Amino acid sequence: MQAFDPRTAVHFQTDDPGVHFAKDLRIAIDLDRPLDAERILTPNVIHLPSGGYRMYYTGLGPARRHRDALGYILSASSTDALSWHKEPGVRVDLSAPHASARTLCPDVIPLADGRFRMYFEARSPDRPTVILSALSADGLLWSAEEGVRFGDSTWSYGTPRVLYVGGEGGGPLRYRMYFHRYTFPLRSGLDAGNHIISALSVDGLSFAQEQGVCIPQETARESFSVYAPEVVRLGDGSYRMYYSAWSDSVRGGIFTATSEDGLRWHKQSEPCIELGDRWDGDMVSEPCVIGLEHGRSRLFYEACDDEGNYRILSATSAPANS
Repeated sequence: MQAFDPRTAVHFQTDDPGVHFAKDLRIAIDLDRPLDAERILTPNVIHLPSGGYRMYYTGLGPARRHRDALGYILSASSTDALSWHKEPGVRVDLSAPHASARTLCPDVIPLADGRFRMYFEARSPDRPTVILSALSADGLLWSAEEGVRFGDSTWSYGTPRVLYVGGEGGGPLRYRMYFHRYTFPLRSGLDAGNHIISALSVDGLSFAQEQGVCIPQETARESFSVYAPEVVRLGDGSYRMYYSAWSDSVRGGIFTATSEDGLRWHKQSEPCIELGDRWDGDMVSEPCVIGLEHGRSRLFYEACDDEGNYRILSATSAPANS
């Protein structure tokens, strides 16, 4: 069995996926069963230890257990990250007090003991969103962990992504969480402070916010918020982030930034994925990227068409030698 290497176990690709992606001519996860026939959102894809892929995502449908539910976390599996087979049941459902309305934006990381931890955004009515976590031995049956991973009574937090950092030269290994911070109640404007920030933890449970802002609101396309960071550590030790930006006039778009240290980021001005095609004419958001064979990558994202259908779509990078 290959030794567990936390720095390459998750959110890692040897080669930079880059900025050029061609939208795939098929829907990745469609509205086709009672658990998710109304809305499908927030993809997170991992490599399975046994081979293949699993996608965790938020769904909503008439088969929901709670009448007032706004969404819960489901899953699907694939051998090629192109054709997906939905798995039965709910991975993480609603729970009081923090997640009585919705669980969404999952991020699953492997642990050194062979288990998995999921970080996710939790919503309850009339209170700020927080980030919670759950544990699983097999990636299918999940048990909530006690406490809040990140949250307070002033801001809303969500769309987490967690990487292992440090560990070089015998130094301490830590968890770095990237996530959004929103005003509560949510308001728009470049002065709102709806930024992407980060926090560190030594145990993956208790996180302390790091100084500064990773991705600030700065441009017209970011006038409502920046959020949903998907951070990839690259083979040369640098980082690439894909993230969503929302304005008061354009519902989303997927942008990218690069960093040498994972803290100071340099934005690219043009989006990687833009709205406007058959299935994503109304909204594009929540990127997730996974490495494929032959140096290519596939970027998954939530999308809404002009008829109000929310699904998961994908786009594939150009061949490495093109």
